Amino acid sequence: MSDCWDRLTVVFIVHNSASVLPNVIKSLEGAKNLIIIDNASTDGSADMARRLRPDAVIILNPDNTGVSMPSNMAFEKVKTEFVLHMNPDIHFDDTCVKRLVDTMDEDPGAAVVSPMIINANGNQEIDLMGPGEIEHRKIEVPPEGPFCTWYVCGSLWLWRIQAIKTIHGFDPNFFLYNEDVDICLRSSQAGYSLIVEPRAVIHHGGGASEKISHKTRWRKDWNLTWSHFYLKSKHRGFDVAEREAREKSGQFLRNAIVGLLLLRPKTVVGQLARYAATQRFLRKEPSWLRTEWVNPPPY
Repeated sequence: MSDCWDRLTVVFIVHNSASVLPNVIKSLEGAKNLIIIDNASTDGSADMARRLRPDAVIILNPDNTGVSMPSNMAFEKVKTEFVLHMNPDIHFDDTCVKRLVDTMDEDPGAAVVSPMIINANGNQEIDLMGPGEIEHRKIEVPPEGPFCTWYVCGSLWLWRIQAIKTIHGFDPNFFLYNEDVDICLRSSQAGYSLIVEPRAVIHHGGGASEKISHKTRWRKDWNLTWSHFYLKSKHRGFDVAEREAREKSGQFLRNAIVGLLLLRPKTVVGQLARYAATQRFLRKEPSWLRTEWVNPPPY
């Protein structure tokens, strides 16, 4: 088991994640190489991480720049064969890590392997895509053994660092959400295989890394919407994404008005966030809180 931990570097991002850090750090007791990026937390997440794992490399990001950009920053520091990239609101045991490493060893052409997810309700979760698809969906009955697919979930996944470098990491234009779909698509296009190993198991809190509020709900729904249209424009063309965005825009606004009349503040916040994100996409403006594109947009 020690050999498995020697061969990988763990990378995860925290943003006001102090409530979940002790659990995830406990899962990483065997980790030899650990990089934690703090995305401008205000709850002492960075100090807690430093106290719990004084050997970890802590990167203090002065601004919350999402997932893609800070992950790429950490990937540049990885010297090991593999990188275990993960959310902070999960826990697992050493057996899971060994399964993932063994599966990668069995397929030298694999870019990434992902485990079975047990969600907060105790249910099994595996999301998949077929060839040519860009939207994933859950399957009811997971296979018993490892299998190749066109999408693996990014709650926790083991990447071959050479593959990450070959495809130039995440697209930094994504702030949050769908960066996992995009990197899977590009990995497949580069000739790599993507594997799900259902015998490796993690437990995922599902969005529990930060307290839920109207502010976080707005950010989540905004980014889910903008990233959906950006992903579609990148892999299907701007015209296709634009048509859908214009259709959805009016729907989001009508839903917000209905929510207001029915005194449902969560609906109002969520639907207005989606409407605002759609309008920003239609103006061809970059993602959350950004004034300019990191990479040239695909249109």
